[in-house]
Amino acid sequence: MGRGSSFHSLALMLIAHSESAFRQFLADTGKTPEFLLPEELLEAGISFFRTVRATDALLVGDDSFGDALLFQWGTRDALPPHYGACYYFDLTRQFISQQGEDDDAMFQLTCQLQYELSPRLRAVETGNRWCSNLQALPEFEAFAFGHPALLAVAGQRASKVEFYLTAV
Repeated sequence: MGRGSSFHSLALMLIAHSESAFRQFLADTGKTPEFLLPEELLEAGISFFRTVRATDALLVGDDSFGDALLFQWGTRDALPPHYGACYYFDLTRQFISQQGEDDDAMFQLTCQLQYELSPRLRAVETGNRWCSNLQALPEFEAFAFGHPALLAVAGQRASKVEFYLTAV
C-alpha cells in the first residue's frame, strides 16, 4: 500500500514504547531512523501515525492534541558547544499522556534530519505545521510532500540524524 491508502489495520502501543515501536516499524521495511531520506521519513512517520495509536494518550478531540504530528523545517544557528548550525527537516510525534498535567504529561518522539547549511537551504523559510488527528492527515500529508522544505533536500542523506523520545 502506498501513500494515502485508506485501508489499514490498527496497532496499539504505550507512549513509553513509541521509540522502539517506530524503530521496529521501520525495521519491518528494512530501514532505520539513522539512514532515512527525508521523503522516507515523511512516508514512514505518517504511516506510523495512521496505523499505530498510543493507548495511554489523551483521546483526540477538537481542542486536544493527545496524539499529534508536527512537521518542522528550517535553519538553526549554532549554540556552541551544544549544537552546530544546520538546516533541519523534522517530523515529531507529540503525545499528551492521560497521566500528569500540563508539560509533565507531554512527550515527543522526534526524528530530525540535519544538513550542512548552504545558500539554497538558507533560502527555505523556517516553519512548522501540525496535524492533530487522523481526519486532518490527508491534508497534512499533501502539504508536507509538496512543501519546498522537502524539495530542498529530497533524495539526500542527512549529515546527522537525531532520533529520541523525550518529555517536554
